[in-house]
Amino acid sequence: MTTSPTRRQIAIGDVHGCIHALDALLEAINPSRTDQLIFLGDLVDQGANTREVLDRIVELHQLTRVVFLRGNHEEMMLAARDSPDEQALRFWENCGGVTTLNSYRLGGRLSDIPDHHWALLDHGAQFHETDGFIFTHANYSPELPMHQQLGRQLRWALFEPEDMHPHVSGKPVTVGHTEQPSGEVLDLGFAACIDTACWRYGWLTALDRTTNEIWQARRWGILREPGEATHREDLSKLLRKTTG
Repeated sequence: MTTSPTRRQIAIGDVHGCIHALDALLEAINPSRTDQLIFLGDLVDQGANTREVLDRIVELHQLTRVVFLRGNHEEMMLAARDSPDEQALRFWENCGGVTTLNSYRLGGRLSDIPDHHWALLDHGAQFHETDGFIFTHANYSPELPMHQQLGRQLRWALFEPEDMHPHVSGKPVTVGHTEQPSGEVLDLGFAACIDTACWRYGWLTALDRTTNEIWQARRWGILREPGEATHREDLSKLLRKTTG
């Protein structure tokens, strides 16, 4: 009797328009139809190729299981579209939205964004919870079950190690949003942050929660070499020392 392969649950941090890094990771991961790719949000803004990134996510839905979580940048982008005045649009543009519009055409407008991209953004999930893991964009309230979490906590709250606590479910949580200037995954054991600032100076990080395998790529599409193998910043011992 043959057994089906274990389905990987692979979280991918804040892409921010970095299509070359995303493509390098996808080539290295080589996802199958049984795998699940969980994009933690902030696909858009900052980097130069948001249009191409959204196209790639749409394509991936035909090839593997894709979960897309809405980040704070998608929230701003949708607010810019839905607001009756231009204040929300100007706010989004000042937070990286101009680069998103320019990825459609130089001096682009909201009307240049195709319907299938809006449909993808409209269906972004608040969080993703499986039998063994929880995934959010930014953070979580440890005492609340996931269906009671506030949107601001899920999409805007910073991941501050000294303030973090295990979730009431006991499941490890994976988030993005809070940039790690070290370029390393910030791992507290019960929670990990994998936003390693690809668009700015770091890496785009993918973490397979089922095996703990990590892949990283620069925004130019250069994979991190095995000799540079990433480590996780394990602060749990440090925190126990400082609080104990």
